[in-house]
Amino acid sequence: MANLLTRRQSLALGMAALRGPRPWFAGTFLQLWAAHLEWPEERWRSLFGYLGQLGTGEVIVQWCAYDRYDYTSLCVRLLALAGEHGMRMRIGLRHESSWWQDLEAAPESALARLTPRALQAVHELKPLFQRHGAFAGWYLPEEIDDAHWTAPPRTTALLDTLKSIHGAAGSFSLSGFTNRALPPRALAAWWRRVAKPAGLKSVLFQDGIGAGKLSLEDWPGYAEELQRALGARFRVVVETFESTGGAGGFQAVPAPVSRIRRQCEIARRCSGRAPIAFSLPEYCTPLGGSAAAALHEQIVHHME
Repeated sequence: MANLLTRRQSLALGMAALRGPRPWFAGTFLQLWAAHLEWPEERWRSLFGYLGQLGTGEVIVQWCAYDRYDYTSLCVRLLALAGEHGMRMRIGLRHESSWWQDLEAAPESALARLTPRALQAVHELKPLFQRHGAFAGWYLPEEIDDAHWTAPPRTTALLDTLKSIHGAAGSFSLSGFTNRALPPRALAAWWRRVAKPAGLKSVLFQDGIGAGKLSLEDWPGYAEELQRALGARFRVVVETFESTGGAGGFQAVPAPVSRIRRQCEIARRCSGRAPIAFSLPEYCTPLGGSAAAALHEQIVHHME
C-alpha cells in the first residue's frame, strides 16, 4: 500500500525525530478497534514511523480489550515496536461500552462492575506486559467528569475504586474532562482531593476544544487552576480533531493546524510540558486519510 514505510525507513525516521526540532506533542493516545487486528506488521511499522516524525515519545493505548474484542496479543506486539522506536507505552485496562449507559443510570453500580473487571485485568496482564522495557504503566479507560462524581458520596465511592486499582496495579493514570458542572477553581480543588489519595501517576485532562466543551478563551483558566492543584500529576490532552456531530454517533475530522498550534502553546504555558494528543494515528498521520496526511505534513513543517 502507498504510504507504508519499510522497517529501516521507520526506524530512521524515529531516530531523526529524536535529533530534530522540538515536537508539539510528548505523546499520543491510540484507540484500538477490530480493524486493527487485521493490520499487517508493515502498517504498524509505518504508523510508528510517522509518530516518530512528530517526535512522539509515548503512546497510551486506550484499552487492551473492548467488549468482545481482545487486543492483548496486539498490545504485546506494540510494546515491542515501541521499544524499537525508543518510545514508552502505557496500556489501558479492559473497557466495556456499557460504562456510559451504566453511568447515567447509576454511577455507584457502574463502579461496582468496573472494580472487579479492572482488578482481574491487572492480575492477568501484569506478568505479560511488565516484562517489556517499553511498558510505562497502566491507564484506566473510564474517563472522569465533573457532572457525575463531585457529590461527596460519589466521590467516596470513586476513591474506593481507584484505591483498589492502585493496590493491585501501583501508580496508574486516567483521563478527566469538564462538563462545566464546576468552575475552574472548584474543579481543581476536587481533583486535588482525589488524585493523591487514589495513587494517580497522572491526570490526563482533555482540553475539550475539539469536542466543543470548552473554547480556546475559556480553557486556560481551567488549565492554570489544575496545574496549581495537581502539579506534576497534571498533563494536558490536546484534542486534534473537530467534532462534526451526525446522527450516527461521534464523528470528527482533523482540526486546522492553526488551532492545534494554539492548543499546544496553551498546554506548554499552563503545564510547562508538551501535551498528549488525542489522537495522532487517525487525525495526524497519512494512515488516517488525506486530511490527516496534510495535517501531519503541516505539523512536521511547522515544528520549531
